[in-house]
Amino acid sequence: MTEKRISISAVIPTKNRHFDLLKAVNSVINQTILPNTLIIVDQSNSNDSQKIIEEIFKNSKIHLIYIYDKNVSGLVDAKRVGVNHSNAEIVAFLEDDVILEPDFINQIELGFINWPEMIGCCGIITNPPKQTALYEVLFKIFHRGIFMDKRVGLYGRFSGRGNKLIPSEMLSGGLSAWRRDVFKSISFDVVNGFHMFEDIDFSTRVARHFGPLLFINPNARLEHHCSPVNREVLGPRQRRKLTECIVYYKKRRGWPWAKFALTWLLFGMLLEALLQSYSARSFEPIHGYLLGLRDGFAKKVIPS
Repeated sequence: MTEKRISISAVIPTKNRHFDLLKAVNSVINQTILPNTLIIVDQSNSNDSQKIIEEIFKNSKIHLIYIYDKNVSGLVDAKRVGVNHSNAEIVAFLEDDVILEPDFINQIELGFINWPEMIGCCGIITNPPKQTALYEVLFKIFHRGIFMDKRVGLYGRFSGRGNKLIPSEMLSGGLSAWRRDVFKSISFDVVNGFHMFEDIDFSTRVARHFGPLLFINPNARLEHHCSPVNREVLGPRQRRKLTECIVYYKKRRGWPWAKFALTWLLFGMLLEALLQSYSARSFEPIHGYLLGLRDGFAKKVIPS
């Protein structure tokens, strides 16, 4: 009797992370259950990675679709392009600086087979940045309402297989997987400048449309080796986070307790910026917080 299978496309958006990308791709090739297709959407300054990866896939059972296009405008647009080139039942998104455990794809597939009502899930990061207990407490205190996030405190704390799925309206975009039909109803927001909040913007809109059918799958695990390339720090990071936080709220201002949730979180983020400034002996986090506050409230949100 043939084991039941679901067709899967893996999509990796990438930009100027050639060495990281090769490691991520090799972890895909070495999966115990292979995805049917790997779609790479490359926005790099050069196509150096394309030649190497196409050579690697000459004898692979995985169908490679390599899209090199510098005109793709960012992470969210790259995801949109990837979905448009997929015809699989499940579309999985991966960061370009992750290393999958050998059965990551298998565990994602088993999740959808065993829970056919599930429409989206994400896996677990096994090496999250070290955070103090105080950070986790403060995060849970200040992230309420439309910002409530179950992911913090879960990553790095699971082993073995057979762990139960965890309901969550917020999924991590770079280790997520979706039934293809989701994209017929909900599209990515490519017009409001999301990057840090792009995954929770998409997943919470999906949850609101389809209901509580999203889960975290603790059996599907990977390592995230945060590449320093294309990654903002201190002030610029605070500025972007504040801006996207406010834009995220503006798209949900009619949701229950949304204004209170934003006000409360902004206070918590101010404390975070103050602590970062003290720790780094720099005013950059506070400066970034104030600029983000200004940018976020000034930005006009385009319906999407």
